[in-house]
Amino acid sequence: MHGHVHLCLREMVLKKYGEEVWQAVLKEASLDDDNDFMLFHYYDDKRTISLVVAISNNTGLDVSGVLESYGHYFYFYSTSCGYDRMLRTLGKDFHTFVQNLDLLHSLLALTYKGMRPPHFRCEKKDGKLFVHVFTVRPGMYPAAIGMLTEVALQIFGTRISMTVVTRKTGEIFKQKYCEHVITEVKVLEEQKIAAFTGEDQLMKNHVESKLQQLAHARENNVVAVPEISLNTALPFSVVFDKNMFIQSAGLHLKTLCYEIQEEGAKINDIFEIKEPEMKFKYDAIMSCNSSYMYFFLQPKVKTCNGSPPKSDCPVLRGHMVPLEEKEEIMFIGTPHFDSLGDLISSTTYLTNIPQDNMTMEIMFMNEQRRADVEMSKKLDQTTADMKKLAAALDQEKKKTDMLLYQMLPVKVANQLREGRTVEAEKHGNVTILFSDIVTFTNMAALCHPMDIVKLLNDLFQRFDQLTTKHDIYKVETIGDAYMVVSGVPEARDDHAIRMSNMGLDMIQDTNHVINPVSQKCIQIRVGIHTGPVVSGVVGTKMPRYCLFGDTVNTASRMESHGLPGRVHISDTTYNQIRNVGYILERRGGVDIKGKGIMDTYFLNGVSDDFNPSRITNNSDIIKTSTEPKQLEEKSPAATVAPTVTEPKSSSFCSVM
Repeated sequence: MHGHVHLCLREMVLKKYGEEVWQAVLKEASLDDDNDFMLFHYYDDKRTISLVVAISNNTGLDVSGVLESYGHYFYFYSTSCGYDRMLRTLGKDFHTFVQNLDLLHSLLALTYKGMRPPHFRCEKKDGKLFVHVFTVRPGMYPAAIGMLTEVALQIFGTRISMTVVTRKTGEIFKQKYCEHVITEVKVLEEQKIAAFTGEDQLMKNHVESKLQQLAHARENNVVAVPEISLNTALPFSVVFDKNMFIQSAGLHLKTLCYEIQEEGAKINDIFEIKEPEMKFKYDAIMSCNSSYMYFFLQPKVKTCNGSPPKSDCPVLRGHMVPLEEKEEIMFIGTPHFDSLGDLISSTTYLTNIPQDNMTMEIMFMNEQRRADVEMSKKLDQTTADMKKLAAALDQEKKKTDMLLYQMLPVKVANQLREGRTVEAEKHGNVTILFSDIVTFTNMAALCHPMDIVKLLNDLFQRFDQLTTKHDIYKVETIGDAYMVVSGVPEARDDHAIRMSNMGLDMIQDTNHVINPVSQKCIQIRVGIHTGPVVSGVVGTKMPRYCLFGDTVNTASRMESHGLPGRVHISDTTYNQIRNVGYILERRGGVDIKGKGIMDTYFLNGVSDDFNPSRITNNSDIIKTSTEPKQLEEKSPAATVAPTVTEPKSSSFCSVM
C-alpha cells in the first residue's frame, strides 16, 4: 500500500494511544519507524496487514474496528495534507460525492503511480440508498465505511450509519479477483434526508423548470450539424446504440482504429472499459447516471498467430453522453497519456490532440510532478538513512562518553570535550580510600600470571560496582592497589559516610574472591583519611585526573599500617562520622612512617541507630595539623606497633 496509509495509521495511534503503545506496535509488527513510513513509497500489503493486526493487539480493538477507525481518521489526515478543498468539489450531495470518488482516484493516480484504490457506486432503489464498494483487498471495506461516514458528517453535516447488506468475494470483474460489498446508508437525522441524498423536491422542481425552458428553446432554434463536421470537431468520439452497434465515429478514431469502419462493428468487440471496473453494456452505462464520471476505453488485445499485435489506438478518456431520444450513447473522448513516454511510444502526436483539450497541459504538468515525486522519494530515503546514521552516531557517542566518564569525572570530561582548559582546583574537605591485598607479592610469585589477572579482574569489578552504588569516583588502580575519592570534583557533605560504607562493603565482597594458592578467601587492608586536596588533569596524550596533597599520603599510610580484614581510619575521618551510628573501635596511637604518632580507629560496622543525617559539620571537626600528633602522657606499652608494610609508590600518591 502507499506510504500515506502507513503514515495515517502511525499518526492515528500516536494521537489516540500515545508513544508507548506505538513503540509496542512497531516491535510486534517488526517495522522500522523510518524505512517503513516514507511518503512516496509503496509497501507490500503483508506489511500493512501486520501493522493493522499489531495495532489491534495493542489497543483492544478488533481488526475491523482498527480499519474503521483508520477510515474515520483518514479524512482528517487528508485535510491536513491539503486535500480538503478537492474533496468538497466532488458533489453537492452524498450521492454525487460517492459517484465521483473514482474520478478523484484517477486524477491522483497520475501522481501516485501504482495506486489500487477501491471503486465506489451509488444506487437508489425502493427509496433506499446503497453504496457498492469494490476492492482487490478483501476485508478492507471497514476503512471505506469509516471514511464515508466521516465525510458525511464533516462535509455534509449529517450523521449516517452504513450497514453491510451483502458481501461477495471472487472473480467479479473481467476475471479480476476482488470483493464486492453492498452497504445500506441510513441517515440518522430525518430532516436532512432529502438534501443529503439529492432528493430535495424544491431543487428538482427548479431543475425541471430550467430543462423545460431549454427544451422549448431547442424546438425553436434547432441547429443541424453535418455528421462530417461533427466527426471533425470531435475526432475521438463514437456513437453506439443500445445493442452496442457503432453508428458513427470521429475522424482520428477511424484513422487509428480501422475496425470501427467495418459494417456491423460493435464497440464492445473493439474496446473494453479500463476504468471504472464495469461491464461494457448499454444498461450498465446508463445505470451510472453521472455525466461527471470519466470512462477510460482501451482497445481489446487480440492475438494474431499467437502474439498480440500492437494497436495504434491509444487509451481514450472521456464522458458517456446519453442520446435518450435515439436510445444511443455518445462517447466524447480524447487520447489519454500518463507521461510523455507513453506519447512517444504511441503513433499519436500532439497535432492529433484537440487544441482546446487539457490533455497536453495535464500531461506536461504530470511529467513535472513525477520528477518532483521522484525527487521527494529520494529525499525520503535520504532522510531515513540520515536518521539511521544519526541514531548509530548517537549510540557510538554514548559508548565514547561512557568510556570517557570511566577515565575522568563527568564535569572534567565535559570541560575537555568542549575544548576548555581544566584548571587545578582546591578542595577543602574530601575523603580518600586506599586498599590492597594482603600477601599479594607472595601470591603473585606462586601463581600463573593468568590466575592473578583473573583474581584482580574479579575483585576490581566488584569494587567498581560499589563505586556506582555509593556514587564515588574511582581514581586509579596500580597492581593490587585500589584508590577512590568522595567529594571530588563535586563537593558533598556526606563524603566520609559514603566512603565508610564503601570500605565496609569492600571487606564483605572479599569473601567471594578466592586465593588461587590457598583456595581460601583473600584478605585486604582498607585505609581512609579525610582532609584537603588539590585536583587537576595531568598530560595531554592519555590525560589523567590526579589528586595531590598530604591527605593522599596519609590515606595511603592508613592502608599500609592497617590490619587484614579491617577498615583503618584516621582521627579526622572519625570526627566526621562519630555521631552517625557506626561501630567504631579506638586503636590508639600508631607510629605512622613520616607522620609520627597518630590516633587512629577501626570501623567495625553499622549500629541499629545508624542515621546519616547526624553527620558532623565541617566547622565542628577538630582541625588537624600537618605536624604529627604527639601522645605525651602515654606509656610505651600503650602504643600499638603493628607490622607495617611499605606504602606503594604510585602516580596518585604525592606529598606536597
